[in-house]
Amino acid sequence: MESINQQVWKALQTDPAIMRDSQRKLINTRALAKYLINKCDLKASLDAVISSIRRFPMNDYQEEEKILQHIFNDSVISTKNNMACVSINMAPCQVFEKLRGISWPSLRVTTGTDEVKILAENAHADTIAKIFKGAQVEHDLSEISVTVAEKAVKTKGVLARIAAELALANINIHEMCMCVPQFLIYVSQKDIVKAHERIIMLTQS
Repeated sequence: MESINQQVWKALQTDPAIMRDSQRKLINTRALAKYLINKCDLKASLDAVISSIRRFPMNDYQEEEKILQHIFNDSVISTKNNMACVSINMAPCQVFEKLRGISWPSLRVTTGTDEVKILAENAHADTIAKIFKGAQVEHDLSEISVTVAEKAVKTKGVLARIAAELALANINIHEMCMCVPQFLIYVSQKDIVKAHERIIMLTQS
């Protein structure tokens, strides 16, 4: 069973808004402790939670943030609209066999055990879906490409930082492809402007 320290620290680390405001010393510790007790249903006294918050290794967190910031400062960001996701309930080997020999422009492919998702331009998605029985198509997505510094390969928290920034803006990530140091994030086309702004903020803060 996790200790109160472990529960409190996990709650802090998984909430980017709290971490950001705590780093800036904008949060009242007692109010934060009450919030965590209610949110996480902590079985501990208010004083015990306050003590755990005060023991949180903020210096270590700040050092990690500095490392991440250097990585994002050197990143290259681009966007692409009119994308779609084709979901195919089939083993990857079967999908690739059917696609072999067919020339499709700008395809991204992610695979699971029994499902494949193909990210393609809206204009090609329905054509691809017709090849596979029961395939589902989600149109009107946008792609954000984030290519970070090469040292990102050996740095923890890069993907989490991108996801957290979008979560803070209440933006849902529909799909994601990774070939580090490049991250491809797919969001609803209606959210692309706001999503692009939030990712740009990572390179400027």
